[in-house]
Amino acid sequence: MEQNKNWLQIAKDISKNIEMISQKLNQKNISQDIKQSFKEITNQTLNIINKMMENIEDTISDEEVKSETKKIIDDIVFEFNQYIASVNSKLSEVVNKAIFEEE
Repeated sequence: MEQNKNWLQIAKDISKNIEMISQKLNQKNISQDIKQSFKEITNQTLNIINKMMENIEDTISDEEVKSETKKIIDDIVFEFNQYIASVNSKLSEVVNKAIFEEE
């Protein structure tokens, strides 16, 4: 009878460990998915901005207006890059903290 309890406890422990490992793997996959999605959104946004710059170059003939417009876009890109760096840092902190707390 005692031996059956031991095997039952071992089976419960194994099941618990398998579940914990599965949760960690899922959490890491979710973290990677979030990071990948963030990267894709960032790249898509930068592609849109590059297209805008090309359109400005192709359509605006007044050099002064073109120059000012490019300067505005450059300022937007600068702010965007700073914002992305900040969000990326915070995202990494949150993801790493969540993984660390689970361990």
